Amino acid sequence: MSVVVSPIAVCAVDSHPVNEGRTIEAQPSVRVNPEGDVIELFNPTTEPVKFEIFSITGQLIKSVVVKSAPQKVELPKGFYIVKCDNWTKRIMLK
Repeated sequence: MSVVVSPIAVCAVDSHPVNEGRTIEAQPSVRVNPEGDVIELFNPTTEPVKFEIFSITGQLIKSVVVKSAPQKVELPKGFYIVKCDNWTKRIMLK
């Protein structure tokens, strides 16, 4: 089974310096596990983050609150939209 990820789905922002000495704090992220039909939701902050997973047609599939440990979510093959407070990303499980 192969997993194809759109470039948008693997974007994650880590803490790193930017212009004028300001920094961007670590943000929640999503990653497709290459071992199967699983996505992993990460929260590097101390505050709980709510992730919502939608089908490509806009139907809410699952809502998950991630505190600090990565949360794994099993999904069937298909296209999905993952949303949190800071971003919305498209992923494909193939």
